[in-house]
Amino acid sequence: LSTALGGLLRPAGSVFLPRDQAHRVLQRARRANSFLEEVKQGNLERECLEEACSLEEAREVFEDAEQTDEFWSKYKDGDQCEGHPCLNQGHCKDGIGDYTCTCAEGFEGKNCEFSTREICSLDNGGCDQFCREERSEVRCSCAHGYVLGDDSKSCVSTERFPCGKFTQGRSRRWAIHTSEDALDASELEHYDPADLSPTESSLDLLGLNRTEPSAGEDGSQVVRIVGGRDCAEGECPWQALLVNEENEGFCGGTILNEFYVLTAAHCLHQAKRFTVRVGDRNTEQEEGNEMAHEVEMTVKHSRFVKETYDFDIAVLRLKTPIRFRRNVAPACLPEKDWAEATLMTQKTGIVSGFGRTHEKGRLSSTLKMLEVPYVDRSTCKLSSSFTITPNMFCAGYDTQPEDACQGDSGGPHVTRFKDTYFVTGIVSWGEGCARKGKFGVYTKVSNFLKWIDKIMKARAGAAGSRGHSEAPATWTVPPPLPL
Repeated sequence: LSTALGGLLRPAGSVFLPRDQAHRVLQRARRANSFLEEVKQGNLERECLEEACSLEEAREVFEDAEQTDEFWSKYKDGDQCEGHPCLNQGHCKDGIGDYTCTCAEGFEGKNCEFSTREICSLDNGGCDQFCREERSEVRCSCAHGYVLGDDSKSCVSTERFPCGKFTQGRSRRWAIHTSEDALDASELEHYDPADLSPTESSLDLLGLNRTEPSAGEDGSQVVRIVGGRDCAEGECPWQALLVNEENEGFCGGTILNEFYVLTAAHCLHQAKRFTVRVGDRNTEQEEGNEMAHEVEMTVKHSRFVKETYDFDIAVLRLKTPIRFRRNVAPACLPEKDWAEATLMTQKTGIVSGFGRTHEKGRLSSTLKMLEVPYVDRSTCKLSSSFTITPNMFCAGYDTQPEDACQGDSGGPHVTRFKDTYFVTGIVSWGEGCARKGKFGVYTKVSNFLKWIDKIMKARAGAAGSRGHSEAPATWTVPPPLPL
């Protein structure tokens, strides 16, 4: 270098250096070939970030085969784990053009997508109905009237009209029958939505996916049950209708078994005497399956608050048993934990009733049904100017004109799971009917399953005794209906 610089000081006429000398001055020495380079400790920035490096140079930096391979796989072609391809908490390790998932316990597969053990949160553990986990194993069980199949997963009915199933005459599945052409009981069996052809979903066939409100005579929207549609033959067999002394329906109910009907506590304040009708699909037309039952006892939750409708639940015991038949069958009661983890996380439930067809309209003469989506609890609470207690939940639409309405109170909110319908709510209250930004409010039945069970197991003859103190309730024997 000193020789080259010395050449610059030569007299005029020697301003430019010869080519070979100029190259020696400006040449950048390559570090890898420079003096003592091989004995220097590896530096990641010097070796691989300032300029391209080889695998050998990367190995000099890390001096560890595993760390070298991990760096080199990302350096060579990018991080294959960037999109988090490993599922179910699996750990991703990058490779050249590929990745490897180390799966958490209980999962396997390229992306840890397959479960090696059954859990209730994954396809309900394979169970038809109730699922719970015990000692890292899935235990399936069934609602009343079903037993576990040989596979310990499926639920097999032990009754002719099991709970939670549509009832339907197979030979005329979708026909409406009058009393003159009613099917013989031997022709009846429960309707199974699984019988649908592969191109039809049950919601499509029932019309729930294409419900459109029609205009009323006054030009207003005939909304619900505000917005639903008529229940077809056998579709709403658990619907009960409370009828007062004037033979007017004023509230709904849900058939639980042959003696018990579930309804809202506030309904008991609307009539001193009433009967319970089952099998009705049209209050202005007899079809031959209707039956009226006198009420032996009403059981209202003792903590019911009529100002807020908290604890809005009651059970009716009938004097005579319900005979299950076409259009008459119970809905299933779920288990609490399973109901809240599985049923109430479904997208929708179904409500039914004979309520008003719009907010100021008359009661419907035909039984109607409506599919309503579950509403997030925070959205539910923000939508209302009234208190939404832990015993309530919201369902419905904030913009579509579809909702439950006056006269539907006490009626069923059921949720379908694998073609069986379970009681999840009781129609309780709402701010008007189908108002924009408002939802229907329902009693959360899962909070009261133990209470219901105690009521139904109690002997009717012991009503009012201290033996019922464990189930907080007001037991009342209604006055007899006039002859």
